Amino acid sequence: MSAADVWLDVVVPVLVTGLLARAVWAALAVEASARWLLSAPARRRPADENREAPWLVVLLPMLREQAVAAQSIAAFTGLDYPTGRATVAVITTEREHTARAQHRKRLPELAALPTLTASQLRGLFPAARCPAIADTVNTTPPDERLAVLAKRFDAEPTTADIVTALTTGPTSGLPLMHLHQPDIGGRKPGQLNFALDRLPDVLGPLGWREDAHAHETFILVYDADAIPDAATLTAFADAATVHRTRTGRTPALIQQQRLPLLTRRPFPRGMAGLLLTEEWVYQLRRSLGIELARIRLHQWLTRSRLPEPVRMWLRPMVYAVGCGMAVHLPALRQLGGFPEPMEDLGTGHRLSLLGADFAPSTALVLDEPYTDTAGLTNLHALAFTASARPDRHAQKVAHLASALPQPARAALILREWADEAAWLLGAPLLTAAVASAWWASPLWAGLATAGILLHGPITTARLLALAPALHHSVIPPATTELPPRATPARPIALAAGSPFQPFIRLAGPWRLIWTKATGRHLGFGKTER
Repeated sequence: MSAADVWLDVVVPVLVTGLLARAVWAALAVEASARWLLSAPARRRPADENREAPWLVVLLPMLREQAVAAQSIAAFTGLDYPTGRATVAVITTEREHTARAQHRKRLPELAALPTLTASQLRGLFPAARCPAIADTVNTTPPDERLAVLAKRFDAEPTTADIVTALTTGPTSGLPLMHLHQPDIGGRKPGQLNFALDRLPDVLGPLGWREDAHAHETFILVYDADAIPDAATLTAFADAATVHRTRTGRTPALIQQQRLPLLTRRPFPRGMAGLLLTEEWVYQLRRSLGIELARIRLHQWLTRSRLPEPVRMWLRPMVYAVGCGMAVHLPALRQLGGFPEPMEDLGTGHRLSLLGADFAPSTALVLDEPYTDTAGLTNLHALAFTASARPDRHAQKVAHLASALPQPARAALILREWADEAAWLLGAPLLTAAVASAWWASPLWAGLATAGILLHGPITTARLLALAPALHHSVIPPATTELPPRATPARPIALAAGSPFQPFIRLAGPWRLIWTKATGRHLGFGKTER
């Protein structure tokens, strides 16, 4: 049998079958998850007796978040929860001040440019203000540009300045604590671990002691641009109670679903805007059809009486998400804190390998989609870095007791490697299979077409129809307004181009691989939205 025969008679049928199966699973998972969220009963308020409500600490790490810091703090301190059992801690970092000092040295070079663009000001100013500042400088006489740019730069408050002002002013709702991390490197996990080391300072004023209360304490992690549902904290408490009642164990992680449905900045025009909108739809599909679906499947398997060999092959690697993630403090201490470079994927992988319990929350939290290609590429490269070596996560927790037998842990590692291989090679291989399916047989060509339509335009159209209802189901605290929903400007083009979306996610990982292969270092900056 020739290589062409093997391709047409073996490889193409296998790939087309895989494409169709994945498309069916994605469509069903999205639908089931959306229906579960939209049909969830009204969330109950936990008993007002303090002893019955878990202790909750909301951690908001911030880096160059001047544009959203005030609104974010108002939203989270306005959440409903029994008095004296929850607090909000904002963690800023001296890295922002260090970078600011370096950026100021670049002002003469930027002011001397014939035309200053908004992209050249990224990192110096909040992204939303960069276009206006660039326009101001460009319309200023050349000999005055440096003075104008320096004045605008010096007048820009840092995130720490804004948070300090809010902390020292009058507050209502949940207590607010400001922690400022020294410039010791690291990313978001470093800021979170800095706060973990200071939990007595954060919760101590409420009467909390780790030796007495750790077993009923959860650490909540969010992005600074998030807007949570008003009942977020009560939903976490309910999820913990329900899971404990049914299994007799406290969940190690409770995940609130993050939906990228906020619009503070519109998508750009042109091809870049279309690509970013395609990615926005994919992120919505991922949140429903992968992240939430896996947690619900994992929880069902935990409660089921299926034989372990069956559960081993069904059990998913859970992808935790660092915007709406609540980790049980004893589990977090056991892991040694949040892992670099991504606190969420690393935590999800390590807890999965330990056989920990997971639970979903019925409340939703909204954040912004990516409206910048550089930030999106950086995110994908960073996520690939955090996920590509599950064996390293296994090594980090090898000394800890696991509820899973060794074959089950090996199956999780192999499944994650298969997911990463599909990420890197799936799109080009499936494209080649679909393109040659007709030569395999008309049957395979028809199945390939069905898989493409279901995985692309049909699921995309369904997600666009679900987005308004999901956005409407979020009722923010009275202390903040709900920003408008992200709305695609070209839904027909979006649906038509959806089969090509997997190629968008290749740029980050392959760029990372190329830089490492050529001996260069790819530094991860802030994955700004």
